[in-house]
Amino acid sequence: MSGLLGGVATCTVLFTLLVASAEHLSRPAALAGALAAHRVLPAPVTVAALVIASESVLAGTGIVALLHDNGKGLLSAVLVGSFALLGLYAGYGLYLISTGRTGSCGCSRMELPMTGWVVARASVLAGLALIGLFLSGSTIPPERTDAPLAVVLLASATFTALLWHLPAAMNDPGTATTGRSPTGRSIGTAEGGLPG
Repeated sequence: MSGLLGGVATCTVLFTLLVASAEHLSRPAALAGALAAHRVLPAPVTVAALVIASESVLAGTGIVALLHDNGKGLLSAVLVGSFALLGLYAGYGLYLISTGRTGSCGCSRMELPMTGWVVARASVLAGLALIGLFLSGSTIPPERTDAPLAVVLLASATFTALLWHLPAAMNDPGTATTGRSPTGRSIGTAEGGLPG
């Protein structure tokens, strides 16, 4: 059972980082523009390039580590890096929300506002990275082409799709200028703040 849980957690994190890097690479100016609008970090173009590179390297290296029998140490390093990156995303999003900067999150090609749902997604993924790290020694090897591997891949793909689309699904275009937390509480407006 721990092999299934560790595999699902690990693959969900890696698949989500892969999707994130593909989205950012398809429209790199979206992240740089959002970071510039937040007016928090210096050199937003450089930071955006580092974020995209980090996501790509972590996803690619993690997938390679999963495919090799002797990649457990490398996989652990990838999961530590993923936890750190996703934790930074959650902390940055929480800071933006607490200061009323609810412009675009810059997390995908779509113009989505920074809301509690973006922070919740990053927090859940950081937690999954930790679960994957603690159970990385028991993940199901890819050479096993039986039902457990199929369950891991299908569950991971499902959780990746659900988590990736969570902020968009919870975004109410009628309240596009108001950020909402997962509880529905108002957390600030983009009017008078920073445009998305």
